[in-house]
Amino acid sequence: MQNILLPLGTSIHAESTLAYTLALASHFKSTVYVIDAYPAHSTMSTLANVGARLEEENIKQIKALVSKVAPGSKKIKIVSSERDLIGTIKSLNAKIGLDLIVTAPLNNEINEEVFLGRIAGSVIKRTKIPVLVAPLDKEFNPPKRMLLAFKTGEVKASSTLDPLIKIQDQFESKLKLLLVKVPGFANRNHQLNDELLQRSNKLIYSENATVYQGVLEHFQANQPDFLVAFKRERGFFEKLWEPDLIYKKDFYCTVPLLVLKNKD
Repeated sequence: MQNILLPLGTSIHAESTLAYTLALASHFKSTVYVIDAYPAHSTMSTLANVGARLEEENIKQIKALVSKVAPGSKKIKIVSSERDLIGTIKSLNAKIGLDLIVTAPLNNEINEEVFLGRIAGSVIKRTKIPVLVAPLDKEFNPPKRMLLAFKTGEVKASSTLDPLIKIQDQFESKLKLLLVKVPGFANRNHQLNDELLQRSNKLIYSENATVYQGVLEHFQANQPDFLVAFKRERGFFEKLWEPDLIYKKDFYCTVPLLVLKNKD
């Protein structure tokens, strides 16, 4: 895992999110690319002069924060936005190849009812890069127990599992698989990926209306340190991932959420 991207907001949680990302990256000797997470599509940024001043102020804050958390580090690079956030991420990915995006669930929002704000929601929805949603104001701890929840075990590309494999191998994590049989469940869903089966120490079956309800049913009993999910074009939490903003009433977890991008 060579290159990790961190969209860093200006909220009170920014310092802890940066520290979390650097702690994770240190285990892989990764380079962390920090980008201003301010949503360029907002009303204010449509005014060129206001947007330019705001971006300059945010970059100054980011540089100050990096100097405070990791003074003198050569493994952190601050990236200036050439376009909107998603466009910049796609451009950087094309140039260097990003292995993972780490984001806070909330970057600039202050809303107790929201789980994933627009930044986290948009990088999950609009990029092909795996995303790790880091809990607010928590230190990184190597995961010992991971739970992968899904409704189909088919994996279209072996590279989809790369972040999961690297994390599991690095920290010797135990992996449990939760296969949720939802309405319309087909027998082909039993065709689980061989590597997933070999890497897991338990396969759990659950029958629920949604994958999230299956997670709720088994979360406490298994107490995972990491929750893992697939983002498919027409798959996991289909309606959940449609909006950029995701509310706690629809989905919420207190542990890191690793979202793997799996094509249909």
